[in-house]
Amino acid sequence: MAKRVLLLAIVGLAVLWGGALALAHGDGDPAHGAALYAENCMACHGPQGESRADHAAFAAAVRYDVSFENVVAAGVRGSYMPGWSLEHGGPLSAEDIADLSTFVQTWGEHAPQPVPAPEVPDGLDAQASAGAALYLTNCAGCHGPQGEGRGKAQFPPIGEYADVLAVARRGVSGSAMPPFAQAYDGPLTEEELTSILAYTRTWERTPEMVALAAEGPQGAAMLILLIGLGALGLVAGIMLTARLESSQ
Repeated sequence: MAKRVLLLAIVGLAVLWGGALALAHGDGDPAHGAALYAENCMACHGPQGESRADHAAFAAAVRYDVSFENVVAAGVRGSYMPGWSLEHGGPLSAEDIADLSTFVQTWGEHAPQPVPAPEVPDGLDAQASAGAALYLTNCAGCHGPQGEGRGKAQFPPIGEYADVLAVARRGVSGSAMPPFAQAYDGPLTEEELTSILAYTRTWERTPEMVALAAEGPQGAAMLILLIGLGALGLVAGIMLTARLESSQ
């Protein structure tokens, strides 16, 4: 009888231990979570959630507590963190977010799940090839592998702007697009941004993608910039005409 009780106690402890491990590590797929993290999260949070730059969009570390999945799913209002779940207009399913949660929990272990490196397209020159690796690490999560967007309002296509670098450098105020240039507290150098631009110029943009990009927040920002420049030019012309007339 005593042996049976002892055996049942051992079995019970084993079940409790297994349950604790399951709760600690989740029931998601860490390998799939690592791939999702590399595609969607690493651009802002770094390979293991570390700060990438001084700007708030990159300095905020990922939290690994029970609120992690809620933050990923719904985003953070008033910040650069959008909602990534399908329910909040993002591209990730509940299963995807559970896999992400399981992956980030491996960071506290001896051998964390490795983040896969991006696959750079063949046939590019040296600058565009370097830009492709940078783009896939920093931009593709929101804008798609070739700027086609991800079918969601906060993840728009890139299209053809008057100055792609202006958007990448300074970001877009009031949107999920943060500034990536080091001059604006982002993580990328001017040389790296120029390489990304070289890669984007290898794309073939369809009229539909260009139109969609123009409707998004980045396209609107560029439109406002161009209108502002035009207004400044008009004012300068009026002032010059008035000065010429007064001198006659």
